[in-house]
Amino acid sequence: MVVASCVLGVLALVAAFMIAFDATALPDHFSQIERAGDRNWYRDFGGQHIPQIQDQDIFYSNIGSSVAAAKAADVVFLGPSFVSYAIDRQTLQVSDRLDRLKLYNMAFVGIRGGEFSRRVIARWNIRAPLWVINVDDQFAHFFSRDLNVTLGPQKVPLAAATRDRLRGYLTVIGRNLRWRIEDVVSAAHTGHFSDSGLYRSVSTGDMALDVNPSYVASNNKPMLSARDQACDTTAEIIAYARTFLKEIGGRVVFMLVPHSQSCVRQAEQLARALDVELIAPPFDGLTTVDGGGHLDRRGAEKFTSYLAAELVKTRAFKEAFPSGASGSGDRRSDQARTAQ
Repeated sequence: MVVASCVLGVLALVAAFMIAFDATALPDHFSQIERAGDRNWYRDFGGQHIPQIQDQDIFYSNIGSSVAAAKAADVVFLGPSFVSYAIDRQTLQVSDRLDRLKLYNMAFVGIRGGEFSRRVIARWNIRAPLWVINVDDQFAHFFSRDLNVTLGPQKVPLAAATRDRLRGYLTVIGRNLRWRIEDVVSAAHTGHFSDSGLYRSVSTGDMALDVNPSYVASNNKPMLSARDQACDTTAEIIAYARTFLKEIGGRVVFMLVPHSQSCVRQAEQLARALDVELIAPPFDGLTTVDGGGHLDRRGAEKFTSYLAAELVKTRAFKEAFPSGASGSGDRRSDQARTAQ
């Protein structure tokens, strides 16, 4: 008991130090498990016995530089894991007008509702000129107060949203230490070290999905709809969405990433009710990594190409970047002129 208390005390001191000096800390955050020695990537999804996700505490407790990267972005994408799989960075980087902007993917794996995103945005005052929000309604609509994490059949309350910042640091440190111990034990059993889990980029928010052979396979099945499209939005969803958009500020475009259970009709109704433009690509030519839940790399490239081409045509994009999408530099200049 005494030993446990001493360890907790040491971790608390370390966490307090990191909160005070996080801006100059190396690596990105204390105990970070880097990807191949690259501090821009941290292990986000891991656990050989109990799968867990790290980014919920990373963002809610503002650990490392991820929140700062999101705050510096010109365009921020919001949604669940559908968005993590659907946005292809290389395609964005060669897209006309978007290639000059800072684009951040702030999707959260396992979190269907947008309430967690709303709280992170409010807590750390993230103010993007343009938000691109995936308005999916599977299990829980993005525009709902749902605060649960869904991994496969398991649905549990989102604990990160109940922790103060110090407890968030301690949780991240403890999770990383546990994963490191699991790696060592696994290496002792197999005779070689295997880099497990999924990694997330600090600077872009992207997930490193290329470690999954199925994601990069060339023979994946086409994405097909398996849902009755007679699905409608509700007054409650519209009301929550209106409040959400008012709180986050900036310009907004809705999108809908196709998957087997996505419903375009409710997205169209929501967009009309709020006078927000919607980009909903067709299923044509899209391929899936898991039989209908998420896009694979080829599907993501096709989806992102469609999204990028349509996004720059929207009224919201043109209003957010009236000077030709030259990005955060112009945004700072505009803010300075406004202040004068």
